[in-house]
Amino acid sequence: MKILVIGSKGFIGSHIYEYFKKSHEVWGADIIEDKSAKNYFLLSRQNTQYEEIFDNNQFDVCVNASGNGSVPISLNRPVFDFELNVTNTLKVLDAIRINNPTCKYISMSSAAVYGNPVSLPIEENTALIPMSPYGWHKLYAEQICKEYYYLYDLHTINLRLFSVYGENLKKQLFWDTYQKCKHTTEIELFGTGNETRDFIYVSDLLHAIDCIVKRGLFNGESVNVASGIETTIKEAATVFCEYVDKKIKVKFNKITKPGDPLNWRADIGVLRSWGFEPGFSITEGLKGTVAWLKENA
Repeated sequence: MKILVIGSKGFIGSHIYEYFKKSHEVWGADIIEDKSAKNYFLLSRQNTQYEEIFDNNQFDVCVNASGNGSVPISLNRPVFDFELNVTNTLKVLDAIRINNPTCKYISMSSAAVYGNPVSLPIEENTALIPMSPYGWHKLYAEQICKEYYYLYDLHTINLRLFSVYGENLKKQLFWDTYQKCKHTTEIELFGTGNETRDFIYVSDLLHAIDCIVKRGLFNGESVNVASGIETTIKEAATVFCEYVDKKIKVKFNKITKPGDPLNWRADIGVLRSWGFEPGFSITEGLKGTVAWLKENA
């Protein structure tokens, strides 16, 4: 297969690029200049255009791993978030519609579309009540994918990613915690520690995407991508800090950040029906994450 990864220099995109290039022809696209890279498109930071990419190439799969991935940034810069997560989705899909209509399109959505669910586990038909511009804009992007499936018969699918972590991630809980661990043995984190997330290690995410490429329906649907296991922030932070330095103590300030949900655990029945099973526990994933951080952070 010939695969295009938009956002190939980012956390998730770089992993996808490296994973699929082992057995497929993979092209990357990003706003970061890389003169040594082969099969690579440099995108403009302003008013990004995609027509030329699809006009000169025919891809079997396009994975869009680009966009803003920060809830706080979306709260402070909602127009910026809209442009990256909604407008660019529309631009890519229209370029595919005109030039490469057989290409399968994979959109990286987010569990943020659910907001604070009233019950767990979260199924794909759970009510969608986002808590931030980021969540709303991911939902708009999902609707655009449905639009292009129903009106133009494009093969699209939305992956509602839960809490992805692992090597190369330079933001969010574990990166921020590690930065604090470098300066003190007593660190403070937001919340009570009893908040929960459904963490999925990036290696499991890659396996999930592989299953989706091979067996996904690509009918505009949205699919949960997670481990299906609920873990408290306190549990995850404790395991993480033990790998960093057993002397570190963690406390919580009982302050909830705007846009943060309380509890997440996904129903991954649909994903399992396509052959996915998580292969890494939170302890195994965090061990690899900490090893990478000690070398790179």
